[in-house]
Amino acid sequence: MAVKSNSSEQAMTLSNNSVLTRFLQRINLKRVLAVYAFLVALYVYAPVLSLIAFSFNAGGLTFPFTGFTLDWYTRLASNTALLASIVRSLKLALVVTVVTTVLATSTALAYRYDFSGRGSLLFLLILGIITPGITYGIGAALFMTDLFGLSKSLWLALPVHVVWALPFSVIVLLAGFPPTLADNEKAARVMGASRLTTFRKIILPQIAPTVLGSAVFAFTLSYNEATRGLLLVGNETTMPIQVFSIVSSTRVTPELLALGSATTLFSTLLLIVAGAAVFYGMK
Repeated sequence: MAVKSNSSEQAMTLSNNSVLTRFLQRINLKRVLAVYAFLVALYVYAPVLSLIAFSFNAGGLTFPFTGFTLDWYTRLASNTALLASIVRSLKLALVVTVVTTVLATSTALAYRYDFSGRGSLLFLLILGIITPGITYGIGAALFMTDLFGLSKSLWLALPVHVVWALPFSVIVLLAGFPPTLADNEKAARVMGASRLTTFRKIILPQIAPTVLGSAVFAFTLSYNEATRGLLLVGNETTMPIQVFSIVSSTRVTPELLALGSATTLFSTLLLIVAGAAVFYGMK
């Protein structure tokens, strides 16, 4: 009886396996993966696309669309408070970009060589990414305003934004630097080139596209950052903080849709430029 039972179980297992095999053979794996990728992209980008679409809706947030209009962009252009916050965000992002690019490039160039603490330094940099933004913002506010007695201002958020953008820039640079960079530098030095000449004619031309891409990433991250500098800027609110204050006190207004649409398109163009620069630098 036991032998018959085992034989029947084996037969059922083989039958199930054959059915599963035939089922998998009938499935076009490429089509399944394509559908899966489409659904993931739809889940990620549908809110962004809907925001852009509603920014041109004459009915604002109502659905279905009542007509095409540019009135919300006109109202955005006349909103002085929002425009002032955008200007402050741009100023801060530009300074953060310069500081971050210099620090990130210096750090990435140092990683051409082996030195003590390479792993620890990279771990400390990555902490800037994994630390929760609001937690870091509270700690930075206590450290700078209560411990050192500094007054809240737009530029008090500068080091916080740099800490946020720096690890991303370093990672982009490390990924984009050509692997033969150190060897090319050594060859130039052996041939008698000075350090300045080596940097100007050998290193800089090879790393310039990647540095540009890293700078664009730093600018985008700083421009859209809100939680880390929330408690530091005081009354000089940046664009994301200004948007949060409007939404929390009232609701999403049509001009915010226009702002979100313009910011999304602007950030996307910057990231495309950054990606193209990094890709060109890796070739």
